[in-house]
Amino acid sequence: MQERNSDILLRFLHSLRERNTKELHLFLLGDIFDLWVGGSSIFAKKFQPLVDAIRDLKNAGARITYIEGNHDVHIDSFWQKKLGVEVFVEAQFYNINGLEVRVEHGDLINLDDETYLKYRSFIRNPWVKPLSWIIPGKFWDEVGNYAARKSRARSHTYRARNEEKLSQMIRTHAHRVFEEHPYDVIISGHMHVYDDYEFKIGSRKARSINLGSWYGPEVKVLKLSGQQLEWVIIR
Repeated sequence: MQERNSDILLRFLHSLRERNTKELHLFLLGDIFDLWVGGSSIFAKKFQPLVDAIRDLKNAGARITYIEGNHDVHIDSFWQKKLGVEVFVEAQFYNINGLEVRVEHGDLINLDDETYLKYRSFIRNPWVKPLSWIIPGKFWDEVGNYAARKSRARSHTYRARNEEKLSQMIRTHAHRVFEEHPYDVIISGHMHVYDDYEFKIGSRKARSINLGSWYGPEVKVLKLSGQQLEWVIIR
Protein backbone atom coordinates (compact mmCIF):
# COMPACT_ATOMS: atom_id res chain seq x y z
CA MET A 1 0.00 0.00 0.00
CA GLN A 2 1.29 3.46 -0.90
CA GLU A 3 2.26 5.61 2.08
CA ARG A 4 -0.35 8.25 1.19
CA ASN A 5 -3.17 5.72 1.09
CA SER A 6 -1.93 3.97 4.20
CA ASP A 7 -1.98 7.25 6.11
CA ILE A 8 -5.49 8.09 4.88
CA LEU A 9 -6.80 4.65 5.84
CA LEU A 10 -5.18 4.90 9.26
CA ARG A 11 -6.77 8.29 9.94
CA PHE A 12 -10.12 6.96 8.78
CA LEU A 13 -9.92 3.93 11.09
CA HIS A 14 -8.98 6.15 14.02
CA SER A 15 -11.92 8.46 13.26
CA LEU A 16 -14.33 5.52 13.57
CA ARG A 17 -13.40 5.22 17.24
CA GLU A 18 -15.21 8.54 17.77
CA ARG A 19 -18.51 6.88 16.84
CA ASN A 20 -20.61 4.34 18.68
CA THR A 21 -18.44 1.40 17.70
CA LYS A 22 -20.95 -1.13 19.03
CA GLU A 23 -23.28 -0.11 16.18
CA LEU A 24 -20.52 -0.11 13.56
CA HIS A 25 -20.10 -2.78 10.88
CA LEU A 26 -16.98 -2.17 8.81
CA PHE A 27 -16.56 -4.00 5.50
CA LEU A 28 -13.09 -4.36 3.95
CA LEU A 29 -13.56 -5.67 0.41
CA GLY A 30 -10.06 -6.89 -0.30
CA ASP A 31 -6.76 -5.60 -1.69
CA ILE A 32 -6.24 -3.58 1.46
CA PHE A 33 -2.51 -4.36 1.28
CA ASP A 34 -0.06 -4.77 -1.62
CA LEU A 35 0.13 -8.43 -0.61
CA TRP A 36 -0.72 -10.44 2.49
CA VAL A 37 -0.40 -14.21 2.20
CA GLY A 38 -1.20 -16.56 5.05
CA GLY A 39 -0.35 -15.87 8.67
CA SER A 40 3.32 -14.88 8.52
CA SER A 41 4.24 -12.36 11.21
CA ILE A 42 6.18 -10.33 8.64
CA PHE A 43 2.94 -8.79 7.36
CA ALA A 44 1.59 -8.02 10.82
CA LYS A 45 4.85 -6.22 11.61
CA LYS A 46 5.02 -4.42 8.27
CA PHE A 47 1.49 -3.09 8.60
CA GLN A 48 1.46 -2.86 12.41
CA PRO A 49 -0.30 0.54 12.70
CA LEU A 50 -3.19 -0.61 10.50
CA VAL A 51 -3.42 -3.95 12.27
CA ASP A 52 -3.51 -2.17 15.64
CA ALA A 53 -6.21 0.24 14.46
CA ILE A 54 -8.44 -2.60 13.24
CA ARG A 55 -7.79 -4.60 16.42
CA ASP A 56 -8.75 -1.57 18.52
CA LEU A 57 -12.01 -1.16 16.60
CA LYS A 58 -12.82 -4.84 17.04
CA ASN A 59 -12.03 -4.70 20.75
CA ALA A 60 -14.24 -1.62 21.08
CA GLY A 61 -17.21 -3.63 19.84
CA ALA A 62 -17.24 -3.04 16.09
CA ARG A 63 -18.13 -5.86 13.75
CA ILE A 64 -15.58 -6.21 10.97
CA THR A 65 -15.94 -8.27 7.81
CA TYR A 66 -12.98 -8.80 5.49
CA ILE A 67 -13.59 -10.21 2.00
CA GLU A 68 -10.31 -11.50 0.59
CA GLY A 69 -9.10 -10.03 -2.68
CA ASN A 70 -6.37 -11.07 -5.07
CA HIS A 71 -3.76 -9.27 -2.96
CA ASP A 72 -4.86 -10.78 0.36
CA VAL A 73 -4.97 -14.57 0.29
CA HIS A 74 -5.57 -17.20 2.99
CA ILE A 75 -5.53 -14.46 5.62
CA ASP A 76 -8.01 -16.10 8.00
CA SER A 77 -5.13 -17.69 9.93
CA PHE A 78 -4.26 -14.23 11.21
CA TRP A 79 -7.26 -11.94 10.84
CA GLN A 80 -9.94 -14.39 11.94
CA LYS A 81 -8.12 -16.64 14.37
CA LYS A 82 -6.05 -13.94 16.10
CA LEU A 83 -8.16 -10.82 15.74
CA GLY A 84 -11.68 -12.22 15.50
CA VAL A 85 -12.39 -10.50 12.18
CA GLU A 86 -14.86 -12.33 9.91
CA VAL A 87 -13.00 -13.49 6.77
CA PHE A 88 -14.65 -14.74 3.58
CA VAL A 89 -13.57 -15.39 0.00
CA GLU A 90 -16.86 -15.41 -1.89
CA ALA A 91 -19.76 -12.94 -1.96
CA GLN A 92 -21.76 -12.59 1.25
CA PHE A 93 -25.31 -11.37 1.91
CA TYR A 94 -26.39 -9.21 4.84
CA ASN A 95 -29.75 -7.78 5.82
CA ILE A 96 -28.81 -4.31 7.00
CA ASN A 97 -31.58 -2.02 8.19
CA GLY A 98 -34.05 -3.89 6.01
CA LEU A 99 -31.85 -3.80 2.90
CA GLU A 100 -30.59 -7.01 1.31
CA VAL A 101 -26.92 -6.18 0.66
CA ARG A 102 -24.50 -8.30 -1.35
CA VAL A 103 -20.81 -7.58 -0.70
CA GLU A 104 -17.92 -9.06 -2.65
CA HIS A 105 -14.38 -8.34 -3.76
CA GLY A 106 -15.38 -8.21 -7.42
CA ASP A 107 -12.74 -10.39 -9.02
CA LEU A 108 -15.42 -12.52 -10.68
CA ILE A 109 -16.92 -9.57 -12.52
CA ASN A 110 -14.83 -10.14 -15.65
CA LEU A 111 -15.51 -13.73 -16.63
CA ASP A 112 -13.56 -13.27 -19.89
CA ASP A 113 -10.23 -12.86 -18.10
CA GLU A 114 -9.22 -16.50 -18.36
CA THR A 115 -5.65 -15.89 -17.18
CA TYR A 116 -6.85 -14.35 -13.92
CA LEU A 117 -9.54 -16.99 -13.41
CA LYS A 118 -6.92 -19.73 -13.72
CA TYR A 119 -4.71 -17.89 -11.23
CA ARG A 120 -7.65 -17.50 -8.86
CA SER A 121 -8.54 -21.18 -9.11
CA PHE A 122 -4.92 -22.11 -8.36
CA ILE A 123 -4.30 -19.71 -5.47
CA ARG A 124 -7.64 -20.52 -3.82
CA ASN A 125 -7.07 -24.27 -3.99
CA PRO A 126 -7.01 -25.70 -0.43
CA TRP A 127 -3.70 -27.47 -0.98
CA VAL A 128 -2.00 -24.14 -1.74
CA LYS A 129 -2.82 -22.79 1.72
CA PRO A 130 -0.08 -24.74 3.55
CA LEU A 131 2.47 -23.17 1.18
CA SER A 132 1.72 -19.80 2.74
CA TRP A 133 3.27 -21.19 5.92
CA ILE A 134 6.12 -23.16 4.35
CA ILE A 135 7.39 -20.40 2.04
CA PRO A 136 8.99 -17.59 4.11
CA GLY A 137 6.99 -14.41 4.52
CA LYS A 138 9.97 -12.39 3.22
CA PHE A 139 9.57 -14.07 -0.17
CA TRP A 140 5.86 -13.17 -0.33
CA ASP A 141 6.67 -9.62 0.72
CA GLU A 142 9.16 -9.17 -2.12
CA VAL A 143 6.65 -10.63 -4.56
CA GLY A 144 4.04 -8.21 -3.27
CA ASN A 145 6.30 -5.16 -3.64
CA TYR A 146 7.14 -6.09 -7.23
CA ALA A 147 3.57 -6.97 -8.18
CA ALA A 148 2.19 -3.78 -6.62
CA ARG A 149 4.45 -1.56 -8.72
CA LYS A 150 3.48 -3.40 -11.89
CA SER A 151 -0.21 -3.49 -10.99
CA ARG A 152 -0.45 0.24 -10.24
CA ALA A 153 1.15 1.21 -13.54
CA ARG A 154 -0.89 -1.26 -15.56
CA SER A 155 -4.20 -0.55 -13.80
CA HIS A 156 -3.93 3.23 -14.21
CA THR A 157 -3.30 3.02 -17.95
CA TYR A 158 -5.89 0.32 -18.58
CA ARG A 159 -8.54 2.08 -16.50
CA ALA A 160 -8.02 5.39 -18.30
CA ARG A 161 -8.50 3.74 -21.67
CA ASN A 162 -11.33 1.38 -20.77
CA GLU A 163 -13.42 3.05 -18.07
CA GLU A 164 -16.68 2.75 -20.00
CA LYS A 165 -15.99 -0.91 -20.79
CA LEU A 166 -15.18 -1.67 -17.15
CA SER A 167 -18.37 0.04 -15.94
CA GLN A 168 -20.39 -2.06 -18.36
CA MET A 169 -18.75 -5.23 -17.01
CA ILE A 170 -19.73 -4.21 -13.47
CA ARG A 171 -23.33 -3.59 -14.50
CA THR A 172 -23.60 -6.82 -16.49
CA HIS A 173 -22.33 -8.71 -13.46
CA ALA A 174 -24.88 -6.95 -11.25
CA HIS A 175 -27.73 -8.12 -13.49
CA ARG A 176 -26.34 -11.65 -13.74
CA VAL A 177 -25.98 -12.27 -10.02
CA PHE A 178 -29.30 -10.58 -9.25
CA GLU A 179 -30.95 -13.37 -11.21
CA GLU A 180 -29.16 -15.89 -8.99
CA HIS A 181 -30.05 -14.20 -5.69
CA PRO A 182 -32.02 -10.93 -5.67
CA TYR A 183 -30.71 -8.05 -3.57
CA ASP A 184 -31.31 -4.37 -3.00
CA VAL A 185 -27.66 -3.30 -3.22
CA ILE A 186 -24.51 -4.96 -4.53
CA ILE A 187 -21.17 -3.49 -3.44
CA SER A 188 -17.90 -4.55 -5.05
CA GLY A 189 -14.32 -3.43 -5.60
CA HIS A 190 -11.41 -4.79 -7.66
CA MET A 191 -12.22 -2.97 -10.92
CA HIS A 192 -10.66 0.41 -9.95
CA VAL A 193 -13.66 2.29 -11.35
CA TYR A 194 -16.20 4.27 -9.34
CA ASP A 195 -19.58 3.17 -10.64
CA ASP A 196 -22.98 3.85 -9.08
CA TYR A 197 -25.84 2.40 -11.10
CA GLU A 198 -29.54 1.87 -10.43
CA PHE A 199 -31.63 -0.60 -12.38
CA LYS A 200 -34.90 -2.46 -12.26
CA ILE A 201 -35.70 -6.11 -12.90
CA GLY A 202 -39.42 -6.83 -12.95
CA SER A 203 -40.94 -4.77 -10.18
CA ARG A 204 -37.81 -4.71 -8.03
CA LYS A 205 -35.28 -1.89 -7.99
CA ALA A 206 -31.62 -2.51 -7.24
CA ARG A 207 -28.40 -0.54 -7.04
CA SER A 208 -24.90 -1.57 -8.06
CA ILE A 209 -21.91 0.23 -6.55
CA ASN A 210 -18.24 -0.34 -7.31
CA LEU A 211 -15.89 1.30 -4.84
CA GLY A 212 -13.28 2.35 -7.37
CA SER A 213 -9.66 3.12 -6.58
CA TRP A 214 -7.74 5.06 -3.93
CA TYR A 215 -5.03 6.05 -6.43
CA GLY A 216 -6.92 9.07 -7.75
CA PRO A 217 -7.01 12.57 -6.26
CA GLU A 218 -10.10 11.78 -4.17
CA VAL A 219 -10.42 8.92 -1.72
CA LYS A 220 -13.98 7.85 -0.97
CA VAL A 221 -15.70 5.33 1.25
CA LEU A 222 -19.32 4.24 1.17
CA LYS A 223 -21.45 4.85 4.23
CA LEU A 224 -24.79 3.15 4.94
CA SER A 225 -26.86 4.88 7.61
CA GLY A 226 -30.40 3.61 7.98
CA GLN A 227 -31.28 2.83 4.37
CA GLN A 228 -29.34 5.81 3.01
CA LEU A 229 -26.13 5.17 1.08
CA GLU A 230 -23.73 8.04 0.60
CA TRP A 231 -20.20 8.59 -0.63
CA VAL A 232 -17.89 10.16 1.94
CA ILE A 233 -14.60 11.76 0.91
CA ILE A 234 -11.83 11.07 3.40
CA ARG A 235 -8.49 12.83 3.71
